[in-house]
Amino acid sequence: MVDHAPEFDQVRRFWQNPKVEQILAIHDIKSSLAHVRMLGQTGIITQEVTAAVLKGLDEICQELGSGKNFLAADGQDIHMGLERRLQAIVGDLAMVLRIAKSRNDQIATDIRLWLREAIFDVFADVCLLRQLLLDLAQRDLDVVMPGYTHMQPAMPILLAHWWLANEARFRRDFGRLVDLYGRLNVLPLGSCALAGTNQPIDRALVAEYLGFAGVMENSLDAVSDRDYLIEFASFASIVGVHLSQMSADLLLWATQEFGFVKLRKAYVFRSQSMPQKRNPELLEVLRSRPSVIYGRVTEFLSQLKALPMGYCQDLQESLPGLLDVVENLKFVLELAQILLPGLEFDSKRMEEAASADLTNASNAMDFLVVRGIPQDKASRIVEALVNYCKQRGRYLSDLELNEWQQFSPAFDDEVYQHVTLEESVGSRSSFGGTSQQQVAQALERARDALGADRNILPQVAAQRLETRLRQGVVSTQT
Repeated sequence: MVDHAPEFDQVRRFWQNPKVEQILAIHDIKSSLAHVRMLGQTGIITQEVTAAVLKGLDEICQELGSGKNFLAADGQDIHMGLERRLQAIVGDLAMVLRIAKSRNDQIATDIRLWLREAIFDVFADVCLLRQLLLDLAQRDLDVVMPGYTHMQPAMPILLAHWWLANEARFRRDFGRLVDLYGRLNVLPLGSCALAGTNQPIDRALVAEYLGFAGVMENSLDAVSDRDYLIEFASFASIVGVHLSQMSADLLLWATQEFGFVKLRKAYVFRSQSMPQKRNPELLEVLRSRPSVIYGRVTEFLSQLKALPMGYCQDLQESLPGLLDVVENLKFVLELAQILLPGLEFDSKRMEEAASADLTNASNAMDFLVVRGIPQDKASRIVEALVNYCKQRGRYLSDLELNEWQQFSPAFDDEVYQHVTLEESVGSRSSFGGTSQQQVAQALERARDALGADRNILPQVAAQRLETRLRQGVVSTQT
């Protein structure tokens, strides 16, 4: 029997998103189950009614798991669809679903339940990526490369130092997700339309059933708050920035001019018109795909800007964008986990580049400063030395002592100990520097930090991470 005007079918499609409702359907059942259990526990409905309704909801849950769908084409939304299907099973007892809640607080709850599930996977992905970066840093503790500022060779660093710099960024991202999760993991249900209810409900009990850490205090805020959408999209955008910057470096290093790195054949694509080319297109995808996420932050801000306090249908308009953010974030995190172990580094070429670009010149300047030469003067002396070497195609370590002393009598035999690559790297021994000792210590601290972060993971996220680690998804030998 159709319980709405004929015109309803013409307009329904303008506000109901089938993909969103399909994803939220299981969470609508879960939140309804918890609410009905609470109604029975508090005596608002009898135990007999509670048992019958819970049994009906369990049956619908099983139907959903087997591929059936309670979302009728002529239904207004998932809540009405669930109510209608439950009514077909238990009759008018289905009306208890309306006691002390509304579609406003229930959709707010369903979204939080769904996003919380997605965040469990994101927690695992960020930890897996950090683990991979630490393994790569351990592998490359002896690899020297030129470090760059302004895209110009500056000083030699260890490749492990670069890996750890990337891990440090994702460690901060993990902290952002922890903070966000704490604000997300609270229950709106029981706030009803906007003002609460006159029924003696126990919201804390529902929160316990659904695994929330607490309840949202203000009922008006509870139904209208979507701050967490902006927070999550912002978090995802920062992760995307970090992945994009990392892939930008790798793409530059993969050029023929650099030749520092190449992807294994399985991860590159052959040009049809230029068969000599192997294009690292997946790295380009990793660099560019995060831009899709960035736009969603502006979308959410624009949708929520200037909304009056309370529930408006505008709040639903952000849901397709939220699904898109989650899908693309998972995509880039998983792509990074696949691509990074597939990189092959030419450590010999990297070391040669670190020498050829005279990135150890700063050590020659330090040598002069220690011997009392003013820094400005020392800089001019070494600049002249570097030009001298470039004109003759030589390295600083190739120069005879008399050549050094043409530029300053302060140079003596000890200068040769200061301009080797090993000394250039090893001398940067301040805390957080690129000396091998400092990098090895930083690696240990990073491992400890990852271990501590794993200990604070929500239980479900920790279980998913352990499962994926057992499956061996993270390996530098993939």
